[in-house]
Amino acid sequence: MGTRIFAQSIYTEAHPTWSEEGYRAINDGIRAVYATVLRPDTVVDFNFVPRSTWLTSHAYLEMINNIEIVKGVIEAAESGDYDVAFIRCGNDPGVREAREMVSIPVVATSESGMLLGCQLGSRFACMGVDDKSGPLVLRNLRQYGLESRAIAHRPYRIPTDEHWGEYLTVSPKWFTDRDFMWDKVIPAFEQAAKECIADGAEVIVTACALYASLTLAGYSRVTGTEVPVVESVAVGIKNAEMQGDLYRSLGLTTSKHLTYQNLTTPEVREGLTAPWFAGAPTPTTA
Repeated sequence: MGTRIFAQSIYTEAHPTWSEEGYRAINDGIRAVYATVLRPDTVVDFNFVPRSTWLTSHAYLEMINNIEIVKGVIEAAESGDYDVAFIRCGNDPGVREAREMVSIPVVATSESGMLLGCQLGSRFACMGVDDKSGPLVLRNLRQYGLESRAIAHRPYRIPTDEHWGEYLTVSPKWFTDRDFMWDKVIPAFEQAAKECIADGAEVIVTACALYASLTLAGYSRVTGTEVPVVESVAVGIKNAEMQGDLYRSLGLTTSKHLTYQNLTTPEVREGLTAPWFAGAPTPTTA
């Protein structure tokens, strides 16, 4: 068997915004993106959270959602069935916490894209789909120590096309209609991307999983330029495959020296739900 990847979603198996058919189209599209870049013998298992706050571009709701995300990664690592975990969201939620809790590597979506962007050019810019995710992506940019590698002026952008909101409401179509992508979504994307290029960007990095549809559309370079577009879902899952390979072959994984040192044992985690932790008086001995 090849490398085994645990792919953690931030949502449940059903979504309140999209129809069952539309949500299936998105997830099937993501699977197709994985198949495009991974080796045939690499195994990817999707995992959905049992409950979700949905609006994960809000820091408070992201924090609540992270509990289920990290729990999923912990259970996957403890099962012994996986070589690496991949968290699929452009805001990279729960990644730091998950890295602290497990021994296998944990790979983030946008971080993977940003790091590759650093290898492909001197300055990059991040493209999202909504303004509210901007502060979270910029937070990650600072935590990753990559502010100096991003353009100085507004390193996070979204398309400003007057119809962009309409395009988002039919985002499942992004994964099924190549013509719609090239006629509507990509021109709107490129309008903002070219503004980033004018401000010094040499690489455009996507910061939302919906842009995985760009890979299916065969889009990887801003039209009329030599500027590559790094689609972070495809890059992230490929990075996960590589890190899983290195974990299997060399034992390389997350440092446990300081930042990701794990002092929490299964016994302690079980104790976190005990009555004393929930606010009852701390047990004392006679």
